[in-house]
Amino acid sequence: MILKHYINKDIYRATGAILLVLILIFVSSRFIKYIQLAVDGTISAEAVFSLLALQIPAVAGFLLPMSFFLAILMTFGRLYSDNELVVVHGLGIGQRDLAKMLMPMAFVFAFIAGSLSTILTPWAISQSQLLMAEQVAQAKLGIFSAGRFRENSNKDGIVFVESKTDNGTISGVFSVSRTLIGDDATTSQLKIQTAKQGRQWENEETGVNYLVLEQGQVFAKEQAVDGHAVAAGSELEQADEMPVQKDNTRQKGGWKITEFASFYNRIVQDDSIQVKNNTKSTSTLGLLRNLGAEQWAALHWRLAAPLSIPLICLLAVPLSRTQPRQGKFARLLPSILIYLIYVLLMMYSRKLIETGQIPSLLGFWWIHAGLLMFIYWLYRPAKIKRRNNKINQDKASANV
Repeated sequence: MILKHYINKDIYRATGAILLVLILIFVSSRFIKYIQLAVDGTISAEAVFSLLALQIPAVAGFLLPMSFFLAILMTFGRLYSDNELVVVHGLGIGQRDLAKMLMPMAFVFAFIAGSLSTILTPWAISQSQLLMAEQVAQAKLGIFSAGRFRENSNKDGIVFVESKTDNGTISGVFSVSRTLIGDDATTSQLKIQTAKQGRQWENEETGVNYLVLEQGQVFAKEQAVDGHAVAAGSELEQADEMPVQKDNTRQKGGWKITEFASFYNRIVQDDSIQVKNNTKSTSTLGLLRNLGAEQWAALHWRLAAPLSIPLICLLAVPLSRTQPRQGKFARLLPSILIYLIYVLLMMYSRKLIETGQIPSLLGFWWIHAGLLMFIYWLYRPAKIKRRNNKINQDKASANV
């Protein structure tokens, strides 16, 4: 019991430390991506940390088996290097006994990994998709970043907002856009718009959202695509606009100038911002209700983490054994390569299941079975050695 507590304590600590480092490495790439989106104004700064937190269950569920595997290799490598396990083996405690000591801990980690992969990860992915859709929708509904130039929702101009309050009111609005008009698209319209302030408004009857600009001017000028000006005086296209309360309109230098008290700019809606259900965000019970090839592949993938942890626990014990003069990490690289082959086979088999090239019921079971046979082969030499020692001891006793 003292040996078991001593080894388990070191492995728990090592697993937690390795898992934390790996999570930070994997999440940092996402952090850079979300920071860029926040700088662009697609998402808010507050949403960055929420999105990062929702990434942790999926990353932790994927990295927990590897962290546990590396923790066993590093802990046992150190114990072999310090000759502690050499003494333990001399007392008659073999690799099988060490593996039995680790199995309760392996089942604890398997339960945690199973909870992450089957329950928390689908929920976190669905919440992340919903939050991202809301952030993108807010950006498309005129949530501008103060003090920065941004591309407008129609992708044909830029918008600058001097300041923005917490309730969404903006002030000091300046926008420039150039759009093609006419059926032959040979004429473009340059439009410069300024406003003292603005706010968002939704038409409850139609459900259409507008950016209401107040106390401003619109300067419009039509030009041929080749750059030559055309006759001024044509009316502005009102497909995406609903100007009201115009004060006056006048012509000056080829420009049509409209002063307004209020001007309604329709905010373009994009169907792509809607949350789309997929197998990653579908709950495990939802997958079981509608089992297809893609659902079977996702189900096998979610069960892979909890099923693999006891197997890699058995695998790590013999792989971590080093010779007295070898370094504590001498077996680390070959062991990692074996683990990577195991994981890559499951990733590749997932694609084969989705395409129907592997039967859905077979899944990853053949990979787990192959690893189990390899583990049996690793433990077999120790079993044969013990049997030969027992035979020699019986012969020596008979001679006496």
